Amino acid sequence: MTSKAALPSHDPALAQPSVMARIGQLMADRGIAGLPRNYELLFEALTGNSVIAREIGALGRTPAQSALDAIALRHGLPGHNALAAGQAAAEAAQLLATAAQVGAASHRDRGAMLLELEEVAARMGKDPVLGLSDFAQDAGRLLSLARDLLSADRAATARIGDLQARLDVLRGGLAASRDALMHDPATGLGNHAALLGRIDALLRDETANPAALVLFRVERLNDFAGTHAPGAAGATLERLAALFRQSVKKNDFVARTGADLFCLLLADVDRAIAATIADRIAAKVAETAFPFQDRALPAGFLTLTAGITMSDAADTACALHDQAVQALDAARESGAAMRFYSAEVAARRASAYRSGRAG
Repeated sequence: MTSKAALPSHDPALAQPSVMARIGQLMADRGIAGLPRNYELLFEALTGNSVIAREIGALGRTPAQSALDAIALRHGLPGHNALAAGQAAAEAAQLLATAAQVGAASHRDRGAMLLELEEVAARMGKDPVLGLSDFAQDAGRLLSLARDLLSADRAATARIGDLQARLDVLRGGLAASRDALMHDPATGLGNHAALLGRIDALLRDETANPAALVLFRVERLNDFAGTHAPGAAGATLERLAALFRQSVKKNDFVARTGADLFCLLLADVDRAIAATIADRIAAKVAETAFPFQDRALPAGFLTLTAGITMSDAADTACALHDQAVQALDAARESGAAMRFYSAEVAARRASAYRSGRAG
């Protein structure tokens, strides 16, 4: 695995504002509220999701918060799932209240008819002749009541069917929301939450063979994407995602956990095999020209730095992921292309904490 290329000092990208600075400027220019979910939406637009970027652009100046939320909900951004769940809960409560009203009205109508019939039966029981005479007079009214009840039943059945259809749509929306919670909207890969879930399942499986967690940073991608139009890196991210998918086995797991971070959970491998796979993927990225707007990033422009840890080095998913982060930080700090988590790496983190410079 070759060492990552250094950014030349004259690179124009270095003089451009950061993604977060551009988000702040965009919020100020368009009057967008500084809500966490708006930061997430604009970050996606500025770091690769061209569809979201176009949809935000189509809203014009001073877009309504509801329109921004609609875009984020449509694309299943994780930060908006709480909003979606709240809306779904409110709609479900309304649907159930309506169904209860329909049932209560039907119950009242049936009770009224039953009361009428009980009165007729009581009169007939006391005096059959007079009762029949009274029944003849009440027959028309009872028949009309029965017809009204049947009509109400048909209307209630249709209403309940409509409510069921709406509940089915709501259930589908909730399923999509749950799915969105576990996927990166720009690439379709698993996200950080999905990765931790897979690691947790692996660590709890006592029969599982050792596995490796490889955390890659795509060098230069974030800086370069942040200096171009919103969504400019979309095709690059899609190509990177496809490359990672094609480079692993069926039982391995690929995730995008940050703007320029990709993770591989490699099943049934040792250190040597994990290093070989990381080397192979890094070489493939280095030799690939990635599409970027109406041109291509030349081969060698994007490189990978990797941090690797083995599954037997931690007891929890978060701890294992943190070890991969530490290994990646150590690799970038030393200028190496790849580092394994080790006692030396752990000591580096401890030293950073003691000196107050942990990152």
